[in-house]
This record gives sequence, C-alpha cells and structure tokens, in this order.
Amino acid sequence: MLRSLRPRWPRKAVAVALALLAVALVTVPARRALALIMGGEGNAPIGDPGWPKGAAAIFNNAARVAWWEGPPLGGGQWVAECRGDARALSAVLADFAKLDVKNKRVIVHDGVGHSFWLNPNREAAKEAGARVDWSFMVWQAANWQRLRTLPADLNPTDPDDAGNGPPSHIEVYTGGNVRWADVTVPDGLQVADQRLEAHGFAAADGTVLEGKVVDLATQRPIAARMRLQRVEPQPKGGYQYAPVADTPADAQGRWVLKKVPAGWQRVVIEADGYVPRVIGYGQFDGQPCWYSYNGGLSRAATVAGRVTDDAGQPLAGVDVRLQDVLPATGGRYEMPGEPLFKTGADGRFRADSVPIGRATVWVHKPGHCRPGLGLAIKSPADALELRMMKSARVLVTVDFAGVERPEGYIVQIEPEGGEVVGKWSGSSNIDAKNQAAFVDVPPGRYVLRGQPNPSSENERSKPVTVELKGGEATEITLLGKSG
Repeated sequence: MLRSLRPRWPRKAVAVALALLAVALVTVPARRALALIMGGEGNAPIGDPGWPKGAAAIFNNAARVAWWEGPPLGGGQWVAECRGDARALSAVLADFAKLDVKNKRVIVHDGVGHSFWLNPNREAAKEAGARVDWSFMVWQAANWQRLRTLPADLNPTDPDDAGNGPPSHIEVYTGGNVRWADVTVPDGLQVADQRLEAHGFAAADGTVLEGKVVDLATQRPIAARMRLQRVEPQPKGGYQYAPVADTPADAQGRWVLKKVPAGWQRVVIEADGYVPRVIGYGQFDGQPCWYSYNGGLSRAATVAGRVTDDAGQPLAGVDVRLQDVLPATGGRYEMPGEPLFKTGADGRFRADSVPIGRATVWVHKPGHCRPGLGLAIKSPADALELRMMKSARVLVTVDFAGVERPEGYIVQIEPEGGEVVGKWSGSSNIDAKNQAAFVDVPPGRYVLRGQPNPSSENERSKPVTVELKGGEATEITLLGKSG
C-alpha cells in the first residue's frame, strides 16, 4: 500500500495547494518555491525558523528525503519526509520524546507513506521514488496562533488542539523499511495505532473506513447514513461529487465500509431532521488501511431575511451565501451542498436547513456591494436585514511607452492609508491589452500601483490616488517602469 501524506487542511486550502503544486513558479537547486508553499529535496540542514526547542535535530535528520512548509494561507507548518529502518526511527523517537511540545504523539499506519512533495500530482511513474517510511510535522507557534484566527472555512488548525497548543507528530508507515515490532518507543510518548489489526480488521478487508455519528446537542448516537463520494475537479473550476458507496449506521451510530476503491473521495453523513455534513476527505489507493471519520450532526434551523438597496428598496437576484458555519460544538460544519440562496422580487431569502450555531452571511449582486466584512449571525435567525449600495468600477491601463513590457505584470488597488481588515482591496494581472479591470468596488478613495510579477521594490510604478463613486466607471493610466 502507498499511503498519501496529503495535508490535513480544509478543502479550499487543499485545492489551492494542489493547484499551486502542479506548476513550479521558481526553481533553484534542491529547493522550489511553489507560490505560497516552500519545499525541497534532500537532507541539507534547514535553518531554524522558530521551531520549538529540539525540533531542528529531528527535522534535519539524515533520513530526510524531502521537506515542505504550508499551509498555503499563512505557513508555519513544517513537514520532513524520511526513509529509514527501525533503528533510525528509534533514534528519531528518542529526540522526539525530548521535544518541547505539550501536544505530541506517534501515529502508526499500515503500508508505505507517499511523499506529498516528491510526487504531488500522484504520477504513476514517480510513485516508487516518492515512498517514505515516516514523516515529522511541527508548527511555528506564532503561525499556528495566527491561523487559528482565520474564518472557519480557511482555518487549517484542529479545534481539539485549542487547549493543548500547536501539535507535533510523527507518522510511521509499517509497510516498507520499518518493522514496528523492532522500534523502541520512549516512555511517555503517546502512540495512536491506526493499523487494521489494532481495530479488529484484516488485510483482506482492504481500505476500511469506520466512524460514529452523534447528535451535537445531546452527544447521543444517531442511526444515520454515511455516503462516500468521489471528488471530481472540473476543467473550468469547481468540483462534482459522484456516488461511490453508502452504508447505514447502527443504533449506536457506528458504521463501517470495507474495500473502499481508490481515489480522492469525501465522507458525508446524514440523518432525517439533521443537516447533512462533510466530515472528511481522503486520497485512498485501494490497499489495506484503516481510517476513522467520527462526526456529529446538528438539527436544522432557518435563516431568513431581506436585502435592500441604499434607498431601502428590495433587491432581487442577490446571491446570499453562508460561510464559516460553526455549530455550538464540533468545529467547522461543511455542508455537502453549496449554502447559496437568491433573493426574490421582494428582496427576501430563506434557508431552512442550516446548522444551529453561528455563521457569516455574504451578499453579492453585480453593480452593488456591501462594504466591510460579512454579517455574523446566530442561527436560527428569521429577520435579517442587509443593505447594499451601488458599487464602482475602475479600468486600469498600463502605459509601457519607452520601456519593455514584462512577461508578467500585476496591478494592485488598496484603500488610501493602506490595507485594513474589513476594507476592500484587490490585485489583477494585466491582459493582452495591458489592462486590468476591478468591478463591484465599494465607493471611496483608493491607491493604485503596478509592478512586474515577480519584481523588486524599485520596479513599482508611481502610485495614483483616485476617488471612486458608486454607480460610476473610472479609467486610470499607470506608467510602466523598467527594472
């Protein structure tokens, strides 16, 4: 079995990571910068970026064949991918036991690990060269703390770690060079055995998924149903989800699915009277392995309200989207269907299957905007009022007269005074006509500038400040600047 080291990030973050990994933007010896993810091959020492005490010795171990830093929305999560036998691993575990991290454990798997860095696109010709025997993950504490403040839909941290601090773990794969019986585990290290035999299954069962479903409010088991769906990226963006298999949970809320086929798939749980929920994703290869997907369901609540324009008149055809859905307990709640609704002629919208808890409401209609962040709500809520105003549009043309046009050039727009949380800003690559358009911009004063991509500080154009008014289009020209 070849097991993937796919990062445990939210689906949106994973999609960004996979898209970025598909194309290397910069290549230098032994190291690649893949936009928002950094990594490299080999075991040349990496300078300590602020790891906890003792991490550098583990990360820079001679057994390391590759490394990378993620997630794509803030960094600070470092992974070393290694090859070696039980003796080499035992020495690493001795150092791991001394690591100055409160929240650490060793996770043992069947099969052989798959390097996320050496073969991100799972090309068959590279599979053998991407095998690893264990991986070491460690966080920079400051990054972990900062990422925990992101909206729920983008937060890559585990809510269960809130009271224990940033986690660190070593994941061991026992189907290659490591014979687990020969490994010495220091006293005090927590070991999570996720091999089939530890959970009452055998190799003949293939890939096994197992879980338990409970009511989030009462923590009582639910006789729910699990549906396995294949994740199918679409050529023009987005995903489709094809049914693969399904199985019922018993009276104790437990379900089991054996011989799961290979592929990128998601696990959905559902029950009458509850809001369906995606409780996990997996890159399965069809070989013997055990995965656990426990989760809770929330009773359905209603969210309803009205959207008006700046004169108080109802706005029809407004897209109303729910994001950052959080029940009272149980962490982020991802619904299998897009939580998107439209207002009617009276400007009203209604959603009858929303988890009880908290969420953020965002609205969108071409030619209009609602400045600031989304509206934070508690559900159920049946009398929400959201007001939109006419937005501005700006067309930027970059004049390269007298200078050579760079292959890549980006235009940035930000509020006068600089970027601030809650205020609109944006950026765009210019097109073949040397233009970039920004639409649905909240009225106000903005600063625009351009620069080659990639570039250095001295290649930026002279900034231009402009007053944008709602309902109006503005044209701006920036002077391109040579290096």
